[in-house]
Amino acid sequence: MSLHRFYPVYRRLPVWLQEQACGLYGYNFIRRTYNRRYHEIFQKLLDSEWWSASEIEAFQNERITSLIADAYENVQYYREVMDSLKLKPSDIRSLADLPKLPILQKEDIRKNAGKFLSRKAHSRHLMFRHTSGTTGKSLHLYVNRETDLTQWAIWWRHRNRFGMRTDSWHVNFTANLFVPIDQREPPYWRWVKPMRQVVINMHHFTASKIRPIVDFLNQHYFEFYTAFPSIVHIFAVTACEAGLRLQNPPRVIFMGAENTLDFQRSFLEDYLGSRIVDHYGFSEGCGNASQCENGLYHEDFELGALECVDAQAVSDGRVRGRVVVTGLTCHEFPFIRYDVGDIGVWESPSVACPCGRQSRLILKVEGREDDYVVTPEGRRLMRFDFIFKDAGNVYEAQVVQEEPGKVRIFIVRRPQYSSRDESFILKELRKWISQTLDVEFVYVPTIEREPSGKFRAVKSMLGMSHKEIIPDSCAHPVSQLPYMDIQTTMPA
Repeated sequence: MSLHRFYPVYRRLPVWLQEQACGLYGYNFIRRTYNRRYHEIFQKLLDSEWWSASEIEAFQNERITSLIADAYENVQYYREVMDSLKLKPSDIRSLADLPKLPILQKEDIRKNAGKFLSRKAHSRHLMFRHTSGTTGKSLHLYVNRETDLTQWAIWWRHRNRFGMRTDSWHVNFTANLFVPIDQREPPYWRWVKPMRQVVINMHHFTASKIRPIVDFLNQHYFEFYTAFPSIVHIFAVTACEAGLRLQNPPRVIFMGAENTLDFQRSFLEDYLGSRIVDHYGFSEGCGNASQCENGLYHEDFELGALECVDAQAVSDGRVRGRVVVTGLTCHEFPFIRYDVGDIGVWESPSVACPCGRQSRLILKVEGREDDYVVTPEGRRLMRFDFIFKDAGNVYEAQVVQEEPGKVRIFIVRRPQYSSRDESFILKELRKWISQTLDVEFVYVPTIEREPSGKFRAVKSMLGMSHKEIIPDSCAHPVSQLPYMDIQTTMPA
């Protein structure tokens, strides 16, 4: 849910009208998303997750054949690429044939934006999206309604594995400003009742505001939380530092949008006593992988096909390589062999998951490990990528903190970048991050990588790294609640 469009009006409303606005959004979301087609897709997914490996292969090969033929016929970019390689649609009829095509980079899409939309596309069937990108590399794209509904059905299939339904009450820890950044008194949360949801944004996880939030959560029982790992982690650390504990922790915390790092998972499991699970997906709507009850990621093959490129043997038949994905549901703006910028480790094909699902297994995704920035208000933030979501003239960006109350933003500019872009970024920082943070822009030809080759979008020189943010008093469980064995809902 994004408030960017209406935020100037929304932030001036009294709390009760803000909740009315949230409720209206929730009602429209339910009506638009959980429709008859969604339920048809969801029921099919409950069946297909138990398909055999041969059924999965046949399904993906059929979808790939159709996708390639349609892209060649109706999408200018792919016709030009295939013609230059002297390829015909009949040359690519399976997952094994995809490497005949080059890997698609974000920059390819930006430079050829007008060539990716199918000539058969109709605006009434499309939804505009833009990605933030953890390196500031934003991307504008379209998905069709079928892709959007399939994504939601896949996410709820994942939650269903752990006993959750669309009518389960839950908390969404978010970066969106449901509660304005300058609000000084509780409530620091908003109800979205049609979605059975309470939203709490990260900007109020400070020492002076955390107690009312914990008190609120202790007054109600929510079956699960959804969150970016970095956001719920800061919530838990701030509460722990204040000597607070949750009396009614959720059964499950569902993570997404970022990789859940080991230190985050360990601390949250210790502090909350909740089960931590996550899924791996993309705003582009072209692929997904979801954890099962045994903690392994299963490719959600119905949405996209994930390839391991430049594979290197690890051990016991496992391979490590770049994650490249081909979306199988959106022909109007197709992503074929799209490099998502991550490294994955795939399990050996000979290994069967005890859960019984036979889709391809991914052991882990190696993401970027970033630090926290501390604002003058005392907020500790790990995510800045949404600031650059609409900054299309930024090639790459990195936020660096070298002294308290100040950050330097290193930017690699595109040729069209101007002072207007800098003003826009500063305005977004003031709106969403801090009104008093001192900001310096530094323009560079490239951004330095770590010795490991990883890109750190947020880098602290204050010693406030993710591993140092947990105080000694929080090194062990504050809550002694027993670990809960979640009873999963299985398809009939």
